[in-house]
Amino acid sequence: MMRAGRPIRTLLLLVALAAAAGCEPVVTEYHRRSSFYRMASDVELVDEYVDANGRRVVFIEDGPLPSEQAKRDEQSRARAEAKKAERARLRSEAIRAGKPIPPEAMEPEAPKKFQAREVLDDGTVIMQALLPDHVLANTMSSLRNQQYLELWDQMVAASTKREFQAQGMDVDDFVRFCVQNRSELMMTLNRMSFGYYGGSEVIIERLPDLSVRLRFAPQIGSQFVFREVFITQERDGMKLAGIH
Repeated sequence: MMRAGRPIRTLLLLVALAAAAGCEPVVTEYHRRSSFYRMASDVELVDEYVDANGRRVVFIEDGPLPSEQAKRDEQSRARAEAKKAERARLRSEAIRAGKPIPPEAMEPEAPKKFQAREVLDDGTVIMQALLPDHVLANTMSSLRNQQYLELWDQMVAASTKREFQAQGMDVDDFVRFCVQNRSELMMTLNRMSFGYYGGSEVIIERLPDLSVRLRFAPQIGSQFVFREVFITQERDGMKLAGIH
């Protein structure tokens, strides 16, 4: 077994626990430890323990010690305050000079909330998926609204498109398939979306390549023409790989 070796740096913090109850302060000692030791050890390494003197020893693996993290947070806050003050200065100068406020003086917008499906003012549909249920919802919406081209462009996996091409098919064949099987596809997706978060009707299998297979349990599978949905992970999110 390889031993964890000496820590690069040790930080001692005094933490008073239940002071009102008259308990003695507990000394917490932080040690930095490389994840290499966990991988190389043939036994499970502990992340913290209390030694014979009652001192709590905590290992921080591949990360900053509490004091270092506090310093980073303080530096980040200082930078944010400096940028805020600079924006205020630029705005004030522009107003005094009777000039338009420059873009660099404007306050940054809050991070945009994730939306699986968004319709822009010009009617453009933007779809994205972080989770399998996003794929189900986007696919159902596209079929319901007969937005087959948007579905193909934004939600169908690249691997599936390559399979179509290898078989001499293209987006027109995909649209034809959706039109001909629209009702049956909607029934499958609707039932799977209801059973996704609970119940025993939908079986969810997460595969090693991060893809997901959704299938109906045997007791209800015979009720549907399409019984399985395959969802794969790509660089820009989860995609529809197939419905069988």
